[in-house]
Amino acid sequence: CAGKVKLTSSSPGGHQRIVGIVGAGGLIERSGFCEGVTHAATCETLESSQICLIERQGYLELLERNPSLVISLLQQVSREALPSIVAANHLPFCKTDERLAAVLLDLGKRFGHREPDGIKLGIRLTREELAELAGVAPETAIRLLGRFKRERLVATNGKEITLLKPDRLGKIAVPLS
Repeated sequence: CAGKVKLTSSSPGGHQRIVGIVGAGGLIERSGFCEGVTHAATCETLESSQICLIERQGYLELLERNPSLVISLLQQVSREALPSIVAANHLPFCKTDERLAAVLLDLGKRFGHREPDGIKLGIRLTREELAELAGVAPETAIRLLGRFKRERLVATNGKEITLLKPDRLGKIAVPLS
């Protein structure tokens, strides 16, 4: 599989919230193998993507025959779930600049690529999407991005963000793992 997929969850009132971003090789639907569970998230590709659909029954039979595959799958699910669990437990108690810095560093770690001036996030997000990921108001995300730009921690070009000084952002950020 290839590309990036945004996962959103909707409230009964119709409000949406980003619950994750999955990159190449990541699991989009973790609850699909549970009996009687409906889809937990709505998926939207953020770029040209190739999605692999695995038929449930055949996959469960494969897992029954291959215990080492079960262990590998559990390890992958745990690795992917840990940042979300830590974020859900810690971010609500952190200052907004700590939250946004943590999200930027996480995106840089998962999707970024090194360039001469820093780490360019390999993902294009609106300010609203970035705010949702950090759990802050869009106005707050815009204000903090402006501050980070003035302090030369990040550079922006439309939806592109480059982390100029990830080490200094790390001093601001709350750890997500």
